[in-house]
Amino acid sequence: MPPDDAARIYLTSAEATALLGIRIQTLYAYVSKGLIRSVKQVGTKERLYRRDDILRVQARSMARSGHGAVAGAALQWGEPVVPTSITELTPEGPRYRGRLAMDLAVSGGSFEAVAELLWTGLWHPDIAWPRRALPPSVATAIAPVLSVPQGNGELAEILAMVVLRLGLARGTVEERIVGGQTQDAAREIITAMAGCFGMIGPARSFHRGGRGSVAQRLLEAMGVDAHAANVHALQVVLVLFADHELSSSTFVARVAASVGASLHSCVSAALCSASGVELSRNYDRIEDFLHAGASRPALMKRAVALHQQGLGVPGFSHPLYPEGDARAVGLLAIARERSDGNKRLRMLLDFVDQVSQDMGLPPRHELGALAVAQAIGLPRYSTGAVFMLARTAGWVAHVQEQRRAGQMIRPRAKFVAAGA
Repeated sequence: MPPDDAARIYLTSAEATALLGIRIQTLYAYVSKGLIRSVKQVGTKERLYRRDDILRVQARSMARSGHGAVAGAALQWGEPVVPTSITELTPEGPRYRGRLAMDLAVSGGSFEAVAELLWTGLWHPDIAWPRRALPPSVATAIAPVLSVPQGNGELAEILAMVVLRLGLARGTVEERIVGGQTQDAAREIITAMAGCFGMIGPARSFHRGGRGSVAQRLLEAMGVDAHAANVHALQVVLVLFADHELSSSTFVARVAASVGASLHSCVSAALCSASGVELSRNYDRIEDFLHAGASRPALMKRAVALHQQGLGVPGFSHPLYPEGDARAVGLLAIARERSDGNKRLRMLLDFVDQVSQDMGLPPRHELGALAVAQAIGLPRYSTGAVFMLARTAGWVAHVQEQRRAGQMIRPRAKFVAAGA
């Protein structure tokens, strides 16, 4: 059965020219100008063309022809619509307050220091959060919503409920907003979230933690050896995922902040958004794809079959990084350093190399994180939740920035009659 058109990431040249109403030469011109990206197909000279790029060109053409506003196109990988001074996306990866995230990660910058940079704009590499176990009052506050998830992928929704319980324990919404202490509350949220990873660790219970960093607490909670190499590798993941401009979940956090919601409500809303199949659960989907292949040739066979149908290969080709995601490159480099003696990881890395070489598809950040998770020995289906904990730092920064903007986010809808 052919795939649904909406699910296809790529179109053939015939489909692209028909959709745009142009000649093939014009399509080639769009490609040469960088307006439409193309990728090669294995075993043929034909190329495939990014469907989202084609739709964007179509929308701009309609706007120039006077066929109505196309502001809605900005909501799908489109033009920037919200001003921010927090994170800039560049070909070298995200820059946090002007500092390249990759540089911060490889230089040994801690996740805590990067979180404070996002929140305050100040870089203090030696900063440390209180190194103590969470007080019993925190465990008491979140106890009603703590339950062992049916699967590790369900941890996301538990995190959202835990954050709301933490907020209720701090007083009314008005008291929390007027009283300030946003950053103190944010540190408590992230530390408590780290403890929740004990629910998918060997103990299957909330981990109050000891005196370590967030990365150390996470590893201990999941029952993974918190030696220096593992801590460093996980620290890099947390730093690189701390923010990424206006992702869907970040936009949700900003919308909630714009209408006066508490920090805990904003973060919980973002967590619920991030738990979707296109965000944190995309890690699970990629992990399933990788585990379904017993060998590199088997994985390649599946990848080629998907590609020939115009579907994306799980873990490859990020819309915002046509030349490759620098975060994935950095994470895969760490995994390569740890691949000796790990046959499964070695196979994954060889597969990534072959897809990039034969199909011209660069790996995404999720694939890099899963490779690091394989090297560290994280539990299966836990990487998406690690991403959400890391991104919480960015959500907090965006909540603060949106509050200072003092504007309610309320887009308009374009009514379209049913059946039109």
